[in-house]
Amino acid sequence: MSSIMALSSILSRERPFMRGSIREIYTLYDGNNRCLLIPVYQRNYDWQHKQCARLFDDLEEIISSERKKHFFGAVVGKNQDSWNWIVIDGQQRLTTVSILMLAFAHALQEGEIQSEDPTLAEKIISDYLRIGQNKENPRFKLKPVKDDDKAYRKLFGPESEFISSSNVTANYRFFRKKLRSTQLNADQVWNAICRLEVMHLDLEEYDEPQRIFESLNSTGLELKEADKVRNYVLMGLDSAKQEQLYNDRWNPTEANCRFQTDSFIRWYLTTYTTKTPREQDVYEAFKAFASKRKTSMPELLDDLYAYSKYFREIRESDTGYPAVDTQLKRMNEIMGAVVLPFLMPLLRDVHEHKTTPEDFLEVLLTIESYIVRRFVTGIATNSLNKIFATMYSEVRKLHTDGAPFAPIVIYQLNRRSGSGRFPTDAEFRESFATKDFYNIRAYWRQYLFNCLENGSSKDIRDVSSALAENKISIEHIMPQTLTETWRQELGDKAKEIHETWINRIGNLTVTGYNSSYSNSPFKAKKSMENGFDSSPYRLNDLLKKSDRWTLIQLEERNELLTDKALNFWTSKTTDFTPPKAILPKEPMGDSEDFSGRKISGFEFGDFRKTTKSWADMVEAVLSYLLHEHRTEIFSFAKSSKFLRFEKPATEKTRSYRKIEEGLYAQVGNNTSAKIWFLRALFEHLDLNTEDLVFTFPASKTDPAEGIDDQNNETPVGKYAELTKFFDQLVEARELTDAPENTESLREEFIKDFEEFSTTNPEALFDGKEFDSFISTTVPSEMNDAQVLAVLTQHIKVSQMLGGSYFHQKIKDGSMAELVHRLRDFA
Repeated sequence: MSSIMALSSILSRERPFMRGSIREIYTLYDGNNRCLLIPVYQRNYDWQHKQCARLFDDLEEIISSERKKHFFGAVVGKNQDSWNWIVIDGQQRLTTVSILMLAFAHALQEGEIQSEDPTLAEKIISDYLRIGQNKENPRFKLKPVKDDDKAYRKLFGPESEFISSSNVTANYRFFRKKLRSTQLNADQVWNAICRLEVMHLDLEEYDEPQRIFESLNSTGLELKEADKVRNYVLMGLDSAKQEQLYNDRWNPTEANCRFQTDSFIRWYLTTYTTKTPREQDVYEAFKAFASKRKTSMPELLDDLYAYSKYFREIRESDTGYPAVDTQLKRMNEIMGAVVLPFLMPLLRDVHEHKTTPEDFLEVLLTIESYIVRRFVTGIATNSLNKIFATMYSEVRKLHTDGAPFAPIVIYQLNRRSGSGRFPTDAEFRESFATKDFYNIRAYWRQYLFNCLENGSSKDIRDVSSALAENKISIEHIMPQTLTETWRQELGDKAKEIHETWINRIGNLTVTGYNSSYSNSPFKAKKSMENGFDSSPYRLNDLLKKSDRWTLIQLEERNELLTDKALNFWTSKTTDFTPPKAILPKEPMGDSEDFSGRKISGFEFGDFRKTTKSWADMVEAVLSYLLHEHRTEIFSFAKSSKFLRFEKPATEKTRSYRKIEEGLYAQVGNNTSAKIWFLRALFEHLDLNTEDLVFTFPASKTDPAEGIDDQNNETPVGKYAELTKFFDQLVEARELTDAPENTESLREEFIKDFEEFSTTNPEALFDGKEFDSFISTTVPSEMNDAQVLAVLTQHIKVSQMLGGSYFHQKIKDGSMAELVHRLRDFA
């Protein structure tokens, strides 16, 4: 109810007697000739499928939980005249509900959903959507802004004239699809729509709409994401329980993360979902996560509190294990928050004695080398988010009780290529010897020079803190200004040497007397009071032994420090080898060539899909991206040779896939062309190409299945939509224990199996009971109808007994054997 409180606060500030009331949103459209006019200064309609899905979920929840009302935000407006009501705030809600009502009315007219009132559809259109009865030149209750108005009007006509690029059209089609699949009947749907309430504010003639609009949308109304999460987890509990959980769990959680609660919850969610929500979407991501968890709110708060302790221990280098804390203190300068989704659950395993502090320390050393080597070699950091978001789940999948985690982590990092790679010794040596180590971020300078000074010695000089506090500074041994004395010192190629070596590691050191040294000759820097000869730092050992500073000394010191770096930030090797069933994964990235390889599936954020071909992958990725990037994709299509708006001619149909009405993608080309298209699209949408991760079969490619490197795809059999799951089912059988780890695979398989489901499976079991049939008949002896009947029955039993039944059938190999048998009936 915080939105209502905020609005009430504005009302009291702006005008105590402004007219406002709580009312059902559908009643705002009621009025014989009144038009809800959205002024041209408002932004375009931008609700996507995810907002519409949330609304439809709310409607179903209203009925299932028998809620009398559901608060749906605020709508603010002002009468322009007797016929027009200007919408100042709430246009997204008003437009969406209008689209929903129209989709609902059309679904009734098409018989897609049934009502006891045969006139309900016409009542909705005439009472809430259309003004008057002139169907030749109709007027509508809602007038959206700009191009949205045109798209909205087209929805009242034939579908052939719909404007597919508009969010208005996309959301109309989304609601039509949801209405076809909902378990609610039409009267329940309409009843739920009628229970949506809004705070309706009607401004007086003398109120200033712009000032009200600015107040409603000012930052003063914005709650932090953590505030919304707190309200969400506590609001449904009684007062005593709220107070107890706030004092015992929520407040200590915030204290543990030093009230950086938004950040903590963001990385907590990433730990569980392997997807990092945007900072402004943390609350919505938490709601979605909590709704899927089969735990109570108090139990969820317990878990949140436990993780907040791991968060604090890592960030403050306070795990209770001295060697680990020393390592964390050093690493925290450069590690970044992206590693937290991996380190928090791993630290939990240490505390729960599932692994050792020594194993955790080796993992930290590996990550440190990985991050530093990537920094030195100049590899972009944008892939790290995805790598560490999924690292724990990938490692846990390969881990066995009692075994260390570090070898698996090393394996996972070494197997990566492209922008995810672990740089080799040769790559690291070349980059370290030539990198500009002066013009880098201060925290990197502090960390690097601290490590080069101390190495693995227990005799520590805190160079990092001294640099941070300006007690010492970075000194150019050969000064930044090339004086005549230094020209003579360096010889004929002084200028070239100076330009090449000025900021390399061989010419940089630390001192507390930088200003005293200035541009002095090398001998003066050595012998003056507090000069190099009396320096306490190991970094200056070679300077004490040298009488001059020329190219020879620069090269010698550069090599010494490069060797030291190689020995400190070592490459990591392991004898660990995964089970043969493990499916290789690689990000799309910007350079990898996937020609000649069969794809098995892909991941993009928390969206995962099993595919039988590269063409299926392109279609699925495009369909998913349209949910949030519709306008940008249709704009991209105008200049892309891979996309078109019109249905292709019959002879080209196989070369194109219908993504949705009004958008077709070319897929009858080779894999390289498909990848080139997706990379160009990702660049246009400003998406990270590392976030699209492909899964490949564990075995060598079967040329009979799914490679589309030619102009046409290879036929893949009539059961390809089921046999495509074979690799994932084998992997899950070998690697997965917990039922939640197969949940997405089970859901996807059940969804794709719907078209193959057998109406009367019992009739195909040779007169036997189901249990008797599967215990006496191996899959290799079944015909294809019997295999489908057994799969149908397994799914039915799973729906009655719960997901653990289907999970067990995956674990004992039954599902993989049945699916493999279908390959024989292509």
